[in-house]
Amino acid sequence: MQRQKRSIRRIIFTSSFHDKILCETISRLSRDEVLGLLRESVQVSLVPDVEKGEVLLDSRGRGSFQKRCSEDG
Repeated sequence: MQRQKRSIRRIIFTSSFHDKILCETISRLSRDEVLGLLRESVQVSLVPDVEKGEVLLDSRGRGSFQKRCSEDG
């Protein structure tokens, strides 16, 4: 299951846009597109609910992936 989570995150981050001026990582894929790019079957609940244009990471710690990590820990 951890391997599947890593592969999903890899797909999201390799296709994302990295803004060097604002220090943000922005998603270029939606959740449905991520599911379409997966080469293996995974539990749908493992795929995060991301949208195009969503800020995943930023320098202020307010990106959607940063919020999820702090809530889990």
